[in-house]
Amino acid sequence: MEFGISNSPELVIDGLRKSFREPSGGVLEVLRGVSLSLKAGETAAVVGASGAGKTTLLHVVGGLEAADGGGVQVGGFDVTRATPAELVRWRGGAVGFVFQSHHLLADLSAEENVALPLLVARTGRREAFGRARELLEKVGLGPRLKHAAGELSGGEQQRVAVARALVARPRLVLADEPTGNLDRRTGEEVGALLLSLCREARACVLLATHNEALAGLCDRRLMLREGELEEVGGQRSEVS
Repeated sequence: MEFGISNSPELVIDGLRKSFREPSGGVLEVLRGVSLSLKAGETAAVVGASGAGKTTLLHVVGGLEAADGGGVQVGGFDVTRATPAELVRWRGGAVGFVFQSHHLLADLSAEENVALPLLVARTGRREAFGRARELLEKVGLGPRLKHAAGELSGGEQQRVAVARALVARPRLVLADEPTGNLDRRTGEEVGALLLSLCREARACVLLATHNEALAGLCDRRLMLREGELEEVGGQRSEVS
């Protein structure tokens, strides 16, 4: 499958359905025909109660879990019809993930953590580390790029995670509670930085959050309730 440039919208979710079998034998419908489209550079926050299915939505969109029905396309790539091998290749170049926990390798430097996805994809060492340094400068960690991840503060570690998510220049960034483990001020800084860098790179962003301040920074705010997604609060701004 090709991952070339496509016309907007960049992300198209159409009638997405996902359910899980409960221990009692019943079926829990988590996503009931969810639909959404995002343009390149557009940011959307999904809010809702714990257990509403926000993480499941991100996992299905990112090809980490299979849908029961409906479809997901990113830049023309059909996520829901792709083979496991195609999904691995696609995620490595087209999707950036940011989680609540940074998932860094503590003994590697910030620079090495950010360069690692490119090295795994067999990008040349000089290019991989050059792009890692460029992004670490952008997130304000130029003076800390040689420090081991385990020596960094929580906010610094999450900035490294943001840089790592963007180093492959993804078309789509999926962020699951990206500020959930940070204090309010640090969370606001990291959240605003993530959204700013994604807009600059023209990556569309779908993030799940309980943080209303972070949701308010996104172009769109969406509520996931009883398996259905609805737009609330209008749009923040037009995406140029």
